[in-house]
Amino acid sequence: MSAYKFLGAFVCIAALALGISADGHDRGDMGRPMGMPLPEVEEPEGARCCLPDDQFRVLKGSMVSSTRTGFFGKLSGPTKIFEYSDNVYDYTNNKFASYITRVLLDGSFYEEHVQVIENPDEDFVWVINLDEMKCMKGKKEEYPFRIGERCVPDYAMYSGAFYLGKEEFTANEFYQIIPEDMSTSGLFTFSVSPDCIPHSENFVGKTDSWGMSQILTVSSTFTNYTVGIDMPEKYFTVPDYCRYMEESKPWWMPV
Repeated sequence: MSAYKFLGAFVCIAALALGISADGHDRGDMGRPMGMPLPEVEEPEGARCCLPDDQFRVLKGSMVSSTRTGFFGKLSGPTKIFEYSDNVYDYTNNKFASYITRVLLDGSFYEEHVQVIENPDEDFVWVINLDEMKCMKGKKEEYPFRIGERCVPDYAMYSGAFYLGKEEFTANEFYQIIPEDMSTSGLFTFSVSPDCIPHSENFVGKTDSWGMSQILTVSSTFTNYTVGIDMPEKYFTVPDYCRYMEESKPWWMPV
């Protein structure tokens, strides 16, 4: 049983990849909770920063809990997944790629491996099941890795600073309230170091993407930020079998 089947929509949460998501569009008060007073937190100068490097690699580990309320009317019940991803960002060429390992924490510990590639000259995202050698072209709006975005957005609200240990590591935290009229809605928080290196992100809410309704909690940590991309062909090369085995719909959808 594919772990990805239960988590097609989780990629949409990763749309806020690295917790840094500004597309230059005016979102108005998208980050403000309606009818709730906001605490007055003074934002330090320079907290609203931009990723410092044009090309980098970063690892991401996530714990995901999902209570499905329907998958094409066929599935229901809780799902817990551990996800580990090896991500590369190339702002010079406006490309993104990720190797994702997902483990279904239901006792079976089923493991799945997925590669995602987004290129600027294509109006789709390659989503490749490496275990079954199956490929599909996903809509960019459903896999919005936001490769052109590298700054903390204006609509994210500053919530404060924290440090780990004896102030060996400090970070600024932001949050965003995603409105209920969007396909994915809820509370999204993220933190970055003073030099804008991603640290963590969390999400609590729901999503109706991919024809599936889920309530999700996601907790993620970024580690091993490395400047530059070694062996870019490893990440950005689409396997030959994708050119003639392209799926017209996601492989986890029922026939």
